[in-house]
Amino acid sequence: MKQILVVLALCAVMFGCKSKSATDNTSSDSTAKLNYPFTPKYSIKWQAGDEKNALLVLNCLKKYVDGDIKGCAEAFADTAEFIADQFYFKGSKDSLIKMITEMRSASTSVSKDFDSWMTTYYPDKKDTWVTLWYTEKMTGKNGKKDSIYYVDDVLIKDGKIRIYDEKMRRFAPPVKK
Repeated sequence: MKQILVVLALCAVMFGCKSKSATDNTSSDSTAKLNYPFTPKYSIKWQAGDEKNALLVLNCLKKYVDGDIKGCAEAFADTAEFIADQFYFKGSKDSLIKMITEMRSASTSVSKDFDSWMTTYYPDKKDTWVTLWYTEKMTGKNGKKDSIYYVDDVLIKDGKIRIYDEKMRRFAPPVKK
């Protein structure tokens, strides 16, 4: 059910972006006419971004899955941020490699099953973000298997990952019969 909601939301965004009307070509901003009940901290003016940025992030994650940490780290800027549940890192690529190595070495196997991804460009910020929706499955060194659902937002600047912001949801335990 949750996957259906993600797919429907993505379809709504994709189809909404593809249907251009005559008013889309005018210089007026239709969002300025709306009275939002909240004020966003970040821009809400975005457009589809270059998919080469999604490829950069996906190749980085593939190298992580394969255990190629140095190859994974090549996608990151010299200074990067990694944000996760009850975790924050900001530092050099060398320190990032140590951190990622520890994370990956906790598992004997890792796989990622992607629902989708989307690349967005914010012209007023000159920022490109790649958002990923996926399930990660891993087997710990003790043989215990686990899976987590992630929604990651990744900021790309100058062809490198600057911020990797990971949000996770643990699955409910299976119902015992």
